[in-house]
Amino acid sequence: MNEVGPFATHARGLGKSARTRARLMDAATSLFAREGFEAASVNRIAKAADVVNGTFYLHFKDKDEIAAAVTFAIAAEAQQRIDSAICAIEDATEQIAAATRLFIEFGHAQPDWGLAFFRAVWFFRGLRESIVTNLRADLERAAAKGAFTITVDDFVIDMFGSMTLAGMFGRVQGIAGPETGSRVAELQLRMLGVPSRRAARIAQRPLPPLGVSAGTPARNRS
Repeated sequence: MNEVGPFATHARGLGKSARTRARLMDAATSLFAREGFEAASVNRIAKAADVVNGTFYLHFKDKDEIAAAVTFAIAAEAQQRIDSAICAIEDATEQIAAATRLFIEFGHAQPDWGLAFFRAVWFFRGLRESIVTNLRADLERAAAKGAFTITVDDFVIDMFGSMTLAGMFGRVQGIAGPETGSRVAELQLRMLGVPSRRAARIAQRPLPPLGVSAGTPARNRS
């Protein structure tokens, strides 16, 4: 694997074992993003990371374990960076819209991470449940502040999450442009009962910087 990925970048300066583990995670992420979890194998992951199978098993029990490690690391990074970016936004409705737009751009900035995450949502039940739990809490908190006029139920949460994932997938695949996040956020707000003019205004407001950690160098593909 010639290109240094985000996990390996983050592991620079750490010990050899940590760097090898990170290389394996980058290789797995790339394969999962391109071909899905089912198609990847331990042998192919090890080969892409330029290590032997025995080295793989020093770090991970099997393919499922590295898939889970990659997936939840991506989810945690996205959550941390988005939460940090929107913490200064006081209006609950604006927070919700900004989080959607930032998540879509997070995936666009790291296409392999975005595609791997998209596939993982359908592959890992635990990840889906975690996303739904967090999304429910965010939407119910905003609703309690009077941000929306409709009831936040399971159907609304599923629709909201599906719209966000579809927007990110389109952005990562290059079939949707830089306006994607704003368009998705506006539609979500209108679905939640926010008046159309206000929804459009909020969805077009300048975003706070998402920021790029040492482990996630952005790739500009606009």
